[in-house]
Formats: sequence, C-alpha cells, structure tokens
Amino acid sequence: MHKQQEETMDTIGSYLEADHVRCDALFGEARHAVRKGLWREAGHAFATFCHALERHLLIEERIVFPAFENAIGAASAPTASMRSEHLRIRGVVQRLSNALRERDTEAFLNHADTLGVVLYQHSEKEEGVLYPMIERVLAPSRHKLVAAMQAFGAMDDMASAA
Repeated sequence: MHKQQEETMDTIGSYLEADHVRCDALFGEARHAVRKGLWREAGHAFATFCHALERHLLIEERIVFPAFENAIGAASAPTASMRSEHLRIRGVVQRLSNALRERDTEAFLNHADTLGVVLYQHSEKEEGVLYPMIERVLAPSRHKLVAAMQAFGAMDDMASAA
C-alpha cells in the first residue's frame, strides 16, 4: 500500500469511508455493463461488487460494531439500526442477483436504483453520525481496530485469489 493511502486510512471512519467509495465504484461498473448488455462482464463486475460489499458489512458487523457496543455497554446502540439496514441491503442485492441470472435488464436496473438510494442513505448515516461517534468512543484502540480491518480484508483477498 502506498504511504498516501496508508495516511488516508489511519482512522476507523476513513478506512470504512474509502471502502464505501470502492464499493460504489464496483457497483457502477456492474450497472454500466448491464446497461450495455454485456452480461459476462456484468456477472464478473457484480460478483466483485458483492464480494466487496459483503466484506465491508462483515468488517462492520464482526469487528467495528462489537467493539463499539462493548465500549458503550449496549447492544441496542445505533449499530442495531445499521445491522437492520444491512439485512435490507442484502435483500436488494439478492434481487439484483436474481435479475442478473435471468438477464432481465429492466429488473436489474430498477433494483439497482433502489440499492443506490438505500446505500446512499445508509452511508450518509454512517459517515455523518455513526463513524464519528465510533471514532470518539474507540479512539484509544483505533490503531488496533484499523489493523484488524485491514487484516480481515487481506485474508479475504488471499482467500479469493486461491
């Protein structure tokens, strides 16, 4: 990783926000390929997006949210709402997957519009409210958590390359 990239991902929020941007770009590639009727490329792009999105959601659900909940002593924290939204996101992704499998351009693009709105709203809440709160609460263990998130991603990348 380049030094500049390392510097921009030295906080929990900046790491996760950069991941949002990465997932959005991958989603855009899948949408573009479907619009062009390039189904093989669309399938590859969508699979790459799904993998990145699930990795992102798991980093939040398995590393960041539990650390935050433990630190504030509450499992019904704002993270409960985010977990619920993750389920909704996964549901829309499943509908996208079905439309892609059926090569149904209209259904795919309609579900893609829905997912775009849901992801935008979700990211706004996380980036505007939750991540800053998490950053304040977990400041003492920030470096350890960022390292855990990076390691999770690296293990995931190695597994997908195998």
